[in-house]
Amino acid sequence: MQQLFPPRTSLPDAKLFSVFVANAVPVAGLLLFETSAAALLVFYWLELGVTMVWTIVRATFAGKLPSEETDREPFSGSQWATLRVILSSRFFDDSDADSTSTGSSWRARQIPIPRTEVGIYLGTIPGLIIVIFLLSVVWAGFGGIVAGPVVAAANMTETPAWPLTGAGVVFLSEGWQTVSDYFYRGGYREKSVWTAVKGVFYRGLVIVGVGLLVLLTVRESIEGTPVSLERAASVPLLFTVLASRFLIDLVAYYINGLEQSFQELLFPD
Repeated sequence: MQQLFPPRTSLPDAKLFSVFVANAVPVAGLLLFETSAAALLVFYWLELGVTMVWTIVRATFAGKLPSEETDREPFSGSQWATLRVILSSRFFDDSDADSTSTGSSWRARQIPIPRTEVGIYLGTIPGLIIVIFLLSVVWAGFGGIVAGPVVAAANMTETPAWPLTGAGVVFLSEGWQTVSDYFYRGGYREKSVWTAVKGVFYRGLVIVGVGLLVLLTVRESIEGTPVSLERAASVPLLFTVLASRFLIDLVAYYINGLEQSFQELLFPD
């Protein structure tokens, strides 16, 4: 029997579409409306800082202790060996959580917020101190390594108003999501101090790391020429930021859509 209606096709994923739109708008602004590249990177720097502030708020009120995570502890690997030597072992040691009950452990004691179910676990404070330090280093690195050379090459006499306005909008948006999704809908119950910040931390770290690599490469290529490092690196750094943000958003979209975690795919049991 002949079908009266054509087969139904699935509509494009709204989240995937938003990834393309969000990353296409800055490019369109640069190409069509002559948006200042320096102002754009200033906005990205402010946006990263605003996002980190709300990330720290979420980490502060995380509803899980680090020892409750089923994933590998974030500071137990060899890459954190230096921090483990410098800081007291009690910043990282979870042995008291294993040797005593959860109720009797000092790490499980909570500073409650009146009239709410939200509180601050004492066990999250050591990790929170480290997280704030790491986020601060990444934010300063973005400003000095990625945005700094582009702003210096542009010789900006005054900063346009739109980066500050945009950062204000991001602040309100992140705040609303934190209040509605994280606190009101109980998202904090599934987060620890590390899982609350790792997405923002890795995003900033990747962009700063790639930006540093680009800066060093440009420096080697212009050695012996009268061209300044800031002017030579402006376009490569801008392209690096735009491409890195798009790829990170795209990878995060597909990883979040998987039924298994990325770690389980790489390291199956």
